[in-house]
Amino acid sequence: MLVMPGGRDLPYVASMNGEINQRIKRWVENGGRYLGFCAGGYYGSGRCEFEPGTMLEVVGDRELALFPGTCLGCAYPGYNYKSEDGARAAEVAVDRSAFGVSGSTWKDDPDKVRIYYNGGGYFLTDGFLGKQPAESNDVAVLVRYASDVSDPRDRSKRIANAPAIVSCKVGSGVAVLSGIHPEYAWDFLAPSSYTQPYNQQLVPLLRSHDAYRRRLLGAIFAHMRIDVDSDALLDEAASEHSMRIPVATPTFIAPARVLGVASVATTMYALNSAATTRGEVQVAGVSDMILQDAEDIHITNACPGDECRRVPRKYQQAVFAPLSPSAAAMRDSALIADGGNEDRSHSMLVLCTQDTLPATKETPRFDMRLAIKHMQEVKAHTSGSWLMYSDTTGSTQTFLEKNTKLQALLPNGTVNVATIQLSGRGRGRNAWVSPVGCLQFTMLLRHPNLKQAPVVMLQYLIALAVVESIKAQPGYEGIPLRLKWPNDLYAALPPSDCNADSSDGSDGSEASFVKIGGVLVSSSFKANEFTLLFGCGINVTNPLPTTSINKLIHQHNLRTGSKLAPISMEKALALITAKFEEFYRQFLLHGFEPFLKLYYGNWLHTGQTVTLVDQGRERAKITGLCPTAGLLQVRSIDNPGRVYNLQPDGNSFDMLQGLISRKV
Repeated sequence: MLVMPGGRDLPYVASMNGEINQRIKRWVENGGRYLGFCAGGYYGSGRCEFEPGTMLEVVGDRELALFPGTCLGCAYPGYNYKSEDGARAAEVAVDRSAFGVSGSTWKDDPDKVRIYYNGGGYFLTDGFLGKQPAESNDVAVLVRYASDVSDPRDRSKRIANAPAIVSCKVGSGVAVLSGIHPEYAWDFLAPSSYTQPYNQQLVPLLRSHDAYRRRLLGAIFAHMRIDVDSDALLDEAASEHSMRIPVATPTFIAPARVLGVASVATTMYALNSAATTRGEVQVAGVSDMILQDAEDIHITNACPGDECRRVPRKYQQAVFAPLSPSAAAMRDSALIADGGNEDRSHSMLVLCTQDTLPATKETPRFDMRLAIKHMQEVKAHTSGSWLMYSDTTGSTQTFLEKNTKLQALLPNGTVNVATIQLSGRGRGRNAWVSPVGCLQFTMLLRHPNLKQAPVVMLQYLIALAVVESIKAQPGYEGIPLRLKWPNDLYAALPPSDCNADSSDGSDGSEASFVKIGGVLVSSSFKANEFTLLFGCGINVTNPLPTTSINKLIHQHNLRTGSKLAPISMEKALALITAKFEEFYRQFLLHGFEPFLKLYYGNWLHTGQTVTLVDQGRERAKITGLCPTAGLLQVRSIDNPGRVYNLQPDGNSFDMLQGLISRKV
């Protein structure tokens, strides 16, 4: 699904008119899905008329024209680009019969609901204009504004039943265009921003209707033939507790592959001794000691006992006491008024032995005992020496990167795993979305400055290790995992499984590729040694939003009649860390040269023709990878004597368009 967000329509016009719009339209016609909110709704219409006759006027035809008519706005007066003055908790009427979804989707929701609005338009369908519908059944009105909308051409005219969300059949695909924002939740809005008489109660109104909003958004997705997680649509989602911003959980740490009582005891002592500041939390049986790093890290020992909680519930709640959005806003306002810095964040590190690992009742989405069992079965020593796990954290990468005192105390090869990341990171400024079922970890590696083992090649080595950790298992050689330069992990889908969401926009007549994971590496250098943090995320058990290792295994079994077992998150972690260590030991002696054949056997780019945007859109053919500098080597098609060496950290590879351009 292609989602065009709100903002301004004209930058979309400037950057996408021509070939890009043509590609989008062909893709939708072949079965793709387009969802446009606000500016994305204006842009997807045949004509945009925004605030005609005013200083804000934007009027003109639009190429994409997924909805053939005009989107006219603003539906309400008062819009201001620089403030929230035009925002409203708009009352809209939902036509449930137009969605074509199960009646149980809606539960007992009212017909009229409140949805965030700011600057959107309404859609001039033939039916709304009183014309004989030229669109036949290709355009359906899903949601209409209430009667308080006015005509932007003449604000004295009140408009009733103006279409707020329309669904358009486009070939084999569908486009849904919206003038309102059902994707906006109340708890991401600041009440102090809404000072007009008509929007002072915006946040409370949206909060009281949030469960209805979630089900409306779910119905839109279902209408567009997208699988919807029913748990996200429960009434409980609107409760005060569950709608708070998610709270981090304790990070448990335990020896995994390291052997020797003395080594374990040394690390445990160092971590305990580093916490020298007494905390303010008072819970019976717990000594609240803090390591003051970039954040306050509460370090404690796991409580002993059979199947008991390793962290007393009262202690955990006191350290991670969640703030409601209103309380957080009050705190932030007070800090600003006092001229102070942002409140220090808190985390918790729980030291565990083999006898005090948390049971699955405490960490139900990852079994540390099972992970350590697998890690000890798959022989390795340094990689995965210690295991850290948190159910919910900000970012496994950021936690180790910014807390340098803690990082210095951790043994080489320590792996930090989380089920949910609240602010996961990708390359550059990219965010990393972390659905449940995606194995997400960061591994600490201290690498000597060796000429024969250049540090720049380690990003390729870890990506290759992830792919080969699965494919090297007996019987799993045919699992179609691939590598995209510089550090993305892809899956090759057979023609029967391809759809319009594939990365190359194919129509399903040939194999296609979808992203299944990625690698991020950050580094520092001191005393002739690199400290590297390898961040990795790969879909293991979640079949959505693209595919996963286990779905690929299932599809392989169906095609071949084999009976390969699915791979658990815990087993995948053990296989990946062991394979990396196997590769790394060879890399230290011989560099990346011995891995080139295996790397090329897994990557997507052999002989691929690309366009070099920053070289006057010159056409070139990919020839390989420099094994010492990590540069992508391409040769000009028109001038074969000209060779370009492209840096992985300075360029972005757009497979959809076959473009390589400077990353900004």
